[in-house]
Amino acid sequence: MAVTATDTKVRVDRWFYIGVAATLIVLNAIGFSPSLLDSSGRAAPLTPLVVAHAITGTAFLFIFLAQAALVATGRANTHRRLGVAGALSALIFVVLGYLSMVEQARRGFDLSGDIAALPLPPGGTVTGFIMFPSILFLTFAVLFTAALLYRHRPQIHKRLMVLALLGGLSSTPVAHITGHWEVLNPYAPLILEMSSAIFLSVPAIYDRFTIGRIHPVSLWVALAAFLSRLVFSFLIATSAAWDSFATWLIQ
Repeated sequence: MAVTATDTKVRVDRWFYIGVAATLIVLNAIGFSPSLLDSSGRAAPLTPLVVAHAITGTAFLFIFLAQAALVATGRANTHRRLGVAGALSALIFVVLGYLSMVEQARRGFDLSGDIAALPLPPGGTVTGFIMFPSILFLTFAVLFTAALLYRHRPQIHKRLMVLALLGGLSSTPVAHITGHWEVLNPYAPLILEMSSAIFLSVPAIYDRFTIGRIHPVSLWVALAAFLSRLVFSFLIATSAAWDSFATWLIQ
């Protein structure tokens, strides 16, 4: 039986989403494993809340990997049923992430307790620093919710889901990687912004090479996610209004 160009595109498409999930799992392993294997560099021990947040986030990534594999093997019904677990784990991940962020900020340490990875910038404040996880959780929550709302439109759903992962779950392990490699420390802010731009560009680049055009979601949603991050970083996080809000948040 001859293999058509359409069949090839479908297989490549399915492997792309599996590859995204696998890449993020590996990236998180590289970013977080040093401080887990050797806790001597931590500013504070892990708390049960942080551990629960980490476990939930890891579970979500593996659920996404399973979801991509189910679609790739034509088991759409199982994919939809497992989607309930994915939605629940995403909700728990965001709630625990918010609570652990507040807990760590109250303790006065960097937000992970891993002092090598996310040190408070010179002259910075804890209230300004919690902007980083805040925008990541917000980006993930908004895009994941949008993906659920468009679950009956596969072309939109899958792109929103990938952007939720790439926009919300890639920056923190990158921050840890730059922290653990001392030579990268001075360039950490630049690396974080560049890596965010690169990750958010992946769906658009993939679209261009596979379907010959960039899907509107891959272009405009990715651009909105990146620009919102810049607005938060350089305008909102440095404002008196944010400082007052964040101070109230962690009290």
